Amino acid sequence: MKLPEIKFKYWMGRGELVKFARALRNYWLKVDEALRLPLTQFDALTAPIGIVKLMAWERDITPLEREDEMIFRIRVANAYPFARHAGETRGFKNMFAKLGVDWVEIHERQDPVQWDVVTIETADGELAQKNWLMNAMIRQYGRTCRRYQFNVTYPATLHMHSAAFGHRFALEAAKACNETAVAVREQSIEHHQQIFVASMTRRM
Repeated sequence: MKLPEIKFKYWMGRGELVKFARALRNYWLKVDEALRLPLTQFDALTAPIGIVKLMAWERDITPLEREDEMIFRIRVANAYPFARHAGETRGFKNMFAKLGVDWVEIHERQDPVQWDVVTIETADGELAQKNWLMNAMIRQYGRTCRRYQFNVTYPATLHMHSAAFGHRFALEAAKACNETAVAVREQSIEHHQQIFVASMTRRM
């Protein structure tokens, strides 16, 4: 709850009364801060780093060699949901999203023979920059009866613009038929044929 500003009427907005109102408001701001202090000590995202390390020991979180303070705080703050949903597809996706890995897909039981292999598909840039973090999370929260492998994908963004267009289609077919008629008139034909056969016999 935010303390409201103390405002007076214009004929009272000067002098000792305004100074007293400001001092009173500052006092209650410090009281509010003191009352909220125990609540901030249990928030791993805002508590002092010394208390965060104690919370990490309590929640079985080991600091990694290459992680920054913010990643460490996120792991401590989400230790319980990470452990509760460990090994699940949705749990892995939520965990990597909170740790800053923007795009992850989980594929299970793709091979009918090697059914225990789980493929984690991610972008090339994510794997190159945060492979140490993803490997550490798999070692800690992965299932013991599963084998995990990475598959690199190069995502591409496709932009499509919509616009109105029209279309007309017409089909015209032409066919040529060339028919020739031959007319023959009937008439009589005369024909004469003669055959002459001659033979010569020579006598000696």
